Amino acid sequence: MLTAPETGLLVKTDPTTYRPTAETERHVIARDQYCAFPSCRMPAHRCDLDHVRPFNHRHPERGGQTVPDNLQPLCRRHHRLKTHHPGWKVTRDAHTGSTTWTAPTGHAYINAPPVYRE
Repeated sequence: MLTAPETGLLVKTDPTTYRPTAETERHVIARDQYCAFPSCRMPAHRCDLDHVRPFNHRHPERGGQTVPDNLQPLCRRHHRLKTHHPGWKVTRDAHTGSTTWTAPTGHAYINAPPVYRE
């Protein structure tokens, strides 16, 4: 953890911890608004936060960091699909925020987050 010397307030946490900070969770929920699975409209605040690139519990420093660019909201149904059904793959483009889901059949489905500029 990194704290501000003058106030003692938490500034940054270690991205190699499994659970996201409340700030990181709020960021991902506000950014995505809904489950990241294409066409799912479950509100993000009712979803699990999932590591797009799986968190490495044995060697956290080797990848799957707990940072907004590697987190996505998934409703419980789609979280289980990604985690327990072989063949489903997901990638997230850090520049556009779009996720690409590839089904076991090879078909790809793209989900883009909402755009906030007017």
